[in-house]
Amino acid sequence: MELPKHTSNALFVTSKIQELGIPIEIQQKIGVFAVAWGMFESHLERAVWAIEKEEVEGNRPSTDKTSAHKWVGILASGSNELSDKANEVLGIAAIAARDLMNYRHSLFHGYLVPLGDTAMFIRNPRWNGEVRNREAGDAQIDENIIDLAIDAAWVLFRIVIAVTKLGDEDGIARIEEFESEARRIKSNANEVRHIASLATHEKY
Repeated sequence: MELPKHTSNALFVTSKIQELGIPIEIQQKIGVFAVAWGMFESHLERAVWAIEKEEVEGNRPSTDKTSAHKWVGILASGSNELSDKANEVLGIAAIAARDLMNYRHSLFHGYLVPLGDTAMFIRNPRWNGEVRNREAGDAQIDENIIDLAIDAAWVLFRIVIAVTKLGDEDGIARIEEFESEARRIKSNANEVRHIASLATHEKY
């Protein structure tokens, strides 16, 4: 039975991308990361409403005219109504989110650079001698790095879900429970973002 045109074209594109150095397994994991990050970012908006006690029903949310970068800043600031430990968790999570956001931007908006049996993405290069105000970045896509990114995005998602439930009796305690996980993914997200420079460091 002949495949529909769009299905055969999708398989063709998958094959071509594989030829450019991104195996099918890595393509799938990039897709998982995209979904996990999207879940974090969409619920991050709701977490901001909870932190700021914003009533959005019937109103235009303050987040409607701001970006996820701004929302991460609000997460980092926490609230004086939270415990010191809960605020510390949110601050650590925000650091991880900033590093992972940088990686995400490079992965989704960078140039694909084939490197034999692998590839990488480079964002805002200066290959033509241009002057840019935007930050340069790169995204490595070996399996371990993608797994670190997926894991960090999922933990961030779970943390912001906990924040959206601040109104519950145990809301603050739920956030505090993420202390060790937040610290773990902070380190991993930093590695994901800076792996290229780390790999060339003599002590790495």
